[in-house]
Parts: sequence; structure tokens; C-alpha cells
Amino acid sequence: METSGGTILELKKDYVYKLLRQSIFDGTLQPGYRLPPEVSLAKELEVGQVTLRSALAKLEQEGLVERVRSKGTFVSRKKSGKSFLFIIPDGAEDLETRSRYIAGGIDDAALHLALTIERCPLSLFMTFSPHERKEMVKNHNISGVILETGHRKISPETIKALQELKLPVVIPHGLPTDAAESGFLVLRTDERMAFYRAYEYIASCGHKNVASLFIRMPGEVDDQPRGFMLSELQDWAETLHLNTDPALVAYLPNDYELIRKQLQNWLRQPEAPTAIMCHSDKVAMRSAAILREMNVALPEKISLMGYSNFPGSQLITPALATIDTRLRDCAALALQQLLKAKEWFVPGKTPEEIFTPFVLIKRNSVAVIKEK
Repeated sequence: METSGGTILELKKDYVYKLLRQSIFDGTLQPGYRLPPEVSLAKELEVGQVTLRSALAKLEQEGLVERVRSKGTFVSRKKSGKSFLFIIPDGAEDLETRSRYIAGGIDDAALHLALTIERCPLSLFMTFSPHERKEMVKNHNISGVILETGHRKISPETIKALQELKLPVVIPHGLPTDAAESGFLVLRTDERMAFYRAYEYIASCGHKNVASLFIRMPGEVDDQPRGFMLSELQDWAETLHLNTDPALVAYLPNDYELIRKQLQNWLRQPEAPTAIMCHSDKVAMRSAAILREMNVALPEKISLMGYSNFPGSQLITPALATIDTRLRDCAALALQQLLKAKEWFVPGKTPEEIFTPFVLIKRNSVAVIKEK
């Protein structure tokens, strides 16, 4: 076993600590449960007593266990001094929703930070009376709220109900309009910069005629499908030495036939696009299916670039180049911000937005054009 950066003893201590903590959080070890004597537990876990004691000491520091002289070690009645309410939209566990991946990130981060997360669907939360919500906060020791919106506009009713709690609220993956409309702390991708990086990458692969296929989505400001004005695309094209023809920009309803007609129109142009920047991975994959039906070779004839790193985008042929918005990282950052809410939470004052990291993923759907 390699031990650089730490001893075998330290590695075992971490293993035992994580194992016991996981058992506490998943309910295997219930609050008030008395752990076996150290000699027996160390033997059961196949570690030394010194290793076990180090792990127990860390759990005690986090308030997960209590060591009572002459009685033993007990699982604490409360998992943590901090408890957060995680409000999720209906259908959040669906494979196609952002919320599913944010939820997974919340769970991982909560386990790592020894926090308690109380989940509640938004539709259920909104059925509670103001009194019931206050009782919930009191009875469950709620210190803050994570509001996962599913990347959709928040209703005024939801905003009012959350503001009445007088607790810090974080949106882990929000829209450009969310901060001003809600007053909550909003984490969001700098989509202007993310899309510019995508166009920059396509241009670096030698493409000049680059089309843009954007979709009108609910909750987005008209002519700002990704938080930036469509008119900015011409400025980017000039900067990156791309074709500035306005006909290369399409802004359509999310309709299969309209997308098909737009792709057909582009292919008929004298200077047909060699690459298409798409609103999302789902739009890119739909476009790929349509182009295959039209016997258009991908990426030899037309390259495609997506956005969001949708599950399965790496499995299609050719694998889809995209921007990964790192949703699990957004979730962890949301919890970290709640832990230091004293630094930014002032009732009635909107905190400054935080831009979350993104990563450009280069895959085979964007071909490199060789200079002639």
C-alpha cells in the first residue's frame, strides 16, 4: 500500500470514520444507540483501538457521537447542530432534470460536512400554512433553505412564503432574473462566458460558417435565451473572425418540425454552416438525429456543439462536445454558502450573485477543419 502523504494508520482512521458516519446518516446506527465496547468494535472493524479512538474523536467533534464516562459511546440524538431545508421541484428525481444531479451533490456534501438535510417537494411546502412553516423550522432546527428551481422562474407565492421564514435562502443553479425577483442568494453559470468559450473552441477548430440554434424556453427573457442578448452573437463573430450573417442565427419554439425546417434551410444556403452551436445538449442530440435522417455526415459535413453535459451525450456517435455546468459542485457550494450565511445574509438585502465553474469538454462532434 502506498503511504505517501499519510500513514497506513491515518488511512484506516479515515476509513473507519467514514464508515461509522455513513451508518449514522443512513439510519443503520439510530440516535441513542450504544456502540459496542472499543475492544469489540475494533475487532469487528479489523482495526486497532488507537485507530478506532481517532475516528471516534473526530465523530465526537462533529457532534455525531457522545462519549459518556463509565457508560460508553452513543450515537447523538441530533446528527448535527445544523439542519437545512432542501426544497425540490416535483419530478426532481427524473433522469432528465438538473435537479436530480443537484440533489445528489447536496447529499454528498451534507455527508461530508456532517449536516442534516430535510427534503420537501415544493408543492407540499406550499400547502403548509405560515404557522406550520414556522413550526417546521423550529421543530427541525432549520438554519437555512436551498431552493432548487429546476432552472425555471420562481412564483411570487413561493418567494413570499420563503421570505416569511426570515432564513437565508440559496438557489444552487439559478436564472439571471432570480436574484432581482427573489432577493435570495443565487448561484448560476456565467452563460455569456460559457457560450463565448464554446464559440471560441469551434473557431479554433477552423470553422468560419457557424450557425446558432437557440430555443425559446419558459421563464427566459425574450431574445435572451441564455442570459445574453442574441445581438451579442454578431460581436462575438466579429471578434472570432466568423461569418456575421444574421441568417445563421435561429431562435425557435421547441418544436421538432421547426428545427428540421431550419436545418434544411441552412443546408440550402450557398455558404452552408460547417458547425452549429446549440441551445443545449438535448437540442444538439435532436439536431443530430434529424441530420442523420437527411443523410448528412457528422461531423464531416456539420459539427455540433451542445451545452450542459446531459447524460448520454458522451455515448452517442460522434460523442457530443459540450459545456459541463458542474451541477454537483453547485450543490456543494450552496451548502458552503449557507454555513457562512452570517457573512452575507441581511433580511431585505439581495446578496451578490456567485458565478459557478464550468468546463468545456472537447469531443468528436466538432471536427477540425484542415487549412487548404
